Amino acid sequence: MMGKDKKKRILIAGFEIGGQMQLLAETLRKRGFEATSLAFNNDFMNFNNDIKIELKNRFERYLFFIWALKHFHVFHFFWGVSLISFWRFHLLDLPILKLFGKKVFPHFRGLDIVDIKYFDYLRSVTNGKNIEKPPMSRKGQLKALKKWYRYSDKILVSEPDLFYVAKNSILSPQVINMNYWATNEEPLSEKDGVIRVVHAPSSRRKKGTEYVEKAILSLQKKGYKVELLLAEKLEANLIKDFYAKADIGIDQLLYGWHGKVSCELMAMKKPVICYINPKFGKHKPDLPIISATPNDIENQLEKLIKDKVLRKKIGDASLQYVKKYHDVEVEVDNLLKIYGFLDEEKNMTQEKKNIKTW
Repeated sequence: MMGKDKKKRILIAGFEIGGQMQLLAETLRKRGFEATSLAFNNDFMNFNNDIKIELKNRFERYLFFIWALKHFHVFHFFWGVSLISFWRFHLLDLPILKLFGKKVFPHFRGLDIVDIKYFDYLRSVTNGKNIEKPPMSRKGQLKALKKWYRYSDKILVSEPDLFYVAKNSILSPQVINMNYWATNEEPLSEKDGVIRVVHAPSSRRKKGTEYVEKAILSLQKKGYKVELLLAEKLEANLIKDFYAKADIGIDQLLYGWHGKVSCELMAMKKPVICYINPKFGKHKPDLPIISATPNDIENQLEKLIKDKVLRKKIGDASLQYVKKYHDVEVEVDNLLKIYGFLDEEKNMTQEKKNIKTW
C-alpha cells in the first residue's frame, strides 16, 4: 500500500451548509483519500461533521491550524472563511499556507460574496419600486475576495450567477447523494387528490416566500385542491419524508438560480419551480426547472396542478439532470482534477487491484 506520508490529505473547512462539506469528505474517503470536514457552525438542519470548533474559540483554532499545516496537502474552504482570524483581521493563515506549498481552494456559496441587501433590492423592484441598484457585494466582501485571489490556486463557486462576482472561477455545484434521495414513493395526492407544493425557505427574505404563500392562497380561492408544505427548520433526517408527500417543489423567486433544495427535489422526480435568470441559465441550457418570477408564479403553478402528465415528464427529466451534474460521485471526479490528484486516485485503484491479486 502507499505509505501514509505519500497519501494526499484534504481538509474541507468553514461553515457547513446543508451537509455539503461532510458529504464531500465522506465520498473522498471512500475513494481512498484521507479527507476531513471541519465546521465552525452548527448547521440548522443538525448535520454532523468530523470536527467542530466554534468560530470564537481562537485558541483551539490556532492549535488546529498548527496541526493541519503539517498534516494536510489541500485546504478547501467553504463560505469565505479560513482557519485563522483576529478581531477585524481575517484570512491570516493564507500566506502561511502558500509559504508551505499547500493548495488552497475557496468555495463561495452565495451570501459569502453577495450582500443580503441585494435581495432586498430585487424584492423592491418586484414590488414596483423604482430604486437605485446597489452593488452585489459589500466592500468587505470584495476586499476579502481580492485576498483569496492572491493566495488561492483556483476559485470555486457553487452557482453560475457567482461568476459575475468571482471572475475566472470554476463551477463546483451543490452535491447530493443520489442513492439516498432515490425514491419510488407516490405523493399523497394519489390517495386524497390534494396537490401539495413544498417550499423550504432557509431564508424567507432571500427565497421570496411571501409570493409563494400569496399564489397558493389565490389558487385555493379559485377552487383548486392545493396545499402548501413549508419545510422550515426541519432536521436533516426528516426532510426526505416531508418532500415525498409533495407533487411540486418551489425553490426561490428572486435571485436567479436554484439551490440544493431543487437538487434534492429533482432527484425525487419532483418538478421544480424557481426563478432562473436567462443570463445565468445559459450555463446549463438543459436545466428542466420551470422558471417563474413573483409575477407569474401563480400561472406556472396552475399549469402543473392541472397537468399530471407534465409533472411526470418534468420530474423524469429532472432526475436525469441531477445525475449528470449534481451527483456527489461526479463532482468528486471534478474536484480531484481541480486538486491535481487524478493520477493519485488511479494509483490507489491499481494498488487495490494488486492486493486482490495477492
